[in-house]
Amino acid sequence: MNNIIEDQIDECCSSATPTTKDRPNIFIRLWLKTYRYGHQWNERRQTIHTLERLNSEQLKDIGLSQDDIKRDYSQPFWR
Repeated sequence: MNNIIEDQIDECCSSATPTTKDRPNIFIRLWLKTYRYGHQWNERRQTIHTLERLNSEQLKDIGLSQDDIKRDYSQPFWR
């Protein structure tokens, strides 16, 4: 009888073990999310600086205006 109970416990624990090992640690997930936000912020910052250096004729060539840049890039990076 002990073997039946032990087998059931082993099956139960072994089926739950892979799910916890596949899930990343909460600190790793938080660090990755922070890294992604930082990367997005830096990309937006670089884009804004590049667009600010263009004159109105160059912006017109790519279909933008100064107002478009101010409107689109004045929002926080997480939006």
